[in-house]
Amino acid sequence: MKKNIQFESLILMFLLLLTAGCKKAEVRTDPRKTILGKWEIIQKGNWPDMETSIATGYTEYCQDSVIRFFDYKSNQYISNDKYYLSDAIMYIYYKREDGFMVPIEYKYEFFNDNQNLRLDIQAFAITNTCIYKRIK
Repeated sequence: MKKNIQFESLILMFLLLLTAGCKKAEVRTDPRKTILGKWEIIQKGNWPDMETSIATGYTEYCQDSVIRFFDYKSNQYISNDKYYLSDAIMYIYYKREDGFMVPIEYKYEFFNDNQNLRLDIQAFAITNTCIYKRIK
């Protein structure tokens, strides 16, 4: 009887150790860190009516609040703007030809374990929603 209890205790300890070592990968919750990196558009439209979009490049969010677009055809960065995150709103400041920075407001949401990004423009637009996927 004593051996049976010891065996059950040993099994229980093994199971506890096994479950303690199997933690899920931590999903980032700080959007200022989650946004960093390269993103490629995969869909655009007016939510929920979305269409597949062929990427002509990728958008890169840098640590110093710079957002830039890399064009696959020319094989170079073709824009260099600024972004700012505040709660669930992202402000992207696009530079006009005269140097004036124009702020555009987007609602943003990460999903699919932070591998996808949804941007909804907060102004009237022909296409108001874009979905991006994280790329390496």
